[in-house]
Amino acid sequence: MRRRCKDETRAEKAALAMNDLWCELPDMQAELWQLVAQIPPGSVTTYGALAEALGDRAAARWVGQVLLNDEEAARYPTHRVLRAGGELGAFCEAGGTVEKRRRLQHEGVEVVGERVDLAPCEFVAFEGSRPLTALRQRQEDLRKRLVLGPPSHAVTTVAGVDVSYRGGEAVAAYAVVERRPDRDAFDSPMADGPLWSCVARRPVRFPYISSYLAFRELPVLLDLWQEVTHCGPRPDVVLVDGSGILHPRRLGVAAMFGVLIDWPTIGVTKKRLFGRRDRDVAPGAGQIAAICEDGEQLGWAVWPTTGSERPLYVSPGQRVDLATCRDVVLDCLGERRLPEPIYWADRLSRQAARETTVRK
Repeated sequence: MRRRCKDETRAEKAALAMNDLWCELPDMQAELWQLVAQIPPGSVTTYGALAEALGDRAAARWVGQVLLNDEEAARYPTHRVLRAGGELGAFCEAGGTVEKRRRLQHEGVEVVGERVDLAPCEFVAFEGSRPLTALRQRQEDLRKRLVLGPPSHAVTTVAGVDVSYRGGEAVAAYAVVERRPDRDAFDSPMADGPLWSCVARRPVRFPYISSYLAFRELPVLLDLWQEVTHCGPRPDVVLVDGSGILHPRRLGVAAMFGVLIDWPTIGVTKKRLFGRRDRDVAPGAGQIAAICEDGEQLGWAVWPTTGSERPLYVSPGQRVDLATCRDVVLDCLGERRLPEPIYWADRLSRQAARETTVRK
């Protein structure tokens, strides 16, 4: 009964965190268009400079995608935005690069071949709110609440959460399984299916920008956790399809999620976002290698028991230590490349997202 009351208190805190996060997320496209509109005729800027004005050059790829593909692009002077070094790059309107060159020359910008000399005409005096700077500060504030160490109780049940997307909607799934460290990981699956599962849906309010995934996925993940807390079994630990502390700011989506719900979490990714292996390891089933940065171990490379040469990258999220996240993930590996809890969450989220498309 005491643990149930504590869980309900955690759920209430998660709900408050969700409301705060949801209401304060910036409209990144509106922020971007406000910056593009400031570029005067006869001047040019770069995707990187726009990303810097948003608060982080890591957003440069997203800036380029929006300017090339978004239906609003034709309303703004996107022909004045170039690649780094002054290369013209692609253009969203008919005529492509040829039309981009024509418009720039009409405004008095000298174009030689496919390049502009940035020195005499580059515009960088943007005025804006730098929303990514504010989001990074929010991560720094949450990092102060990060607690790393062995779990307070034995890990016997493990859940996975994952998010899929369809038509502007995020669909998150939760699947919980039993941890079975004594099973034969090479010959038999962990389970024929999860012990319990659920899904949650929410419109997407934030784009994918490298190292800012948490702000895209946390709103629907917090919705999902409320459903788990009110209706289903809570696991001893949650595997999240995303980084834990193996992240440039030591607080990826798995760590932020764990801090906000005050629950043990582990981050699992298929690609390495940060850090380096401490040694060369020949790929092999069940092999592991430490992932470090500046002499500090932040996680593990873990090779699946399927024999895949591509490792998974595992790191603590909240209220677990390095040894626990390594051991739990190894115990959850079976005939598939992904740990069983994340495999089922991924499968369920994709299925639910397809059903969303059919329903529409």
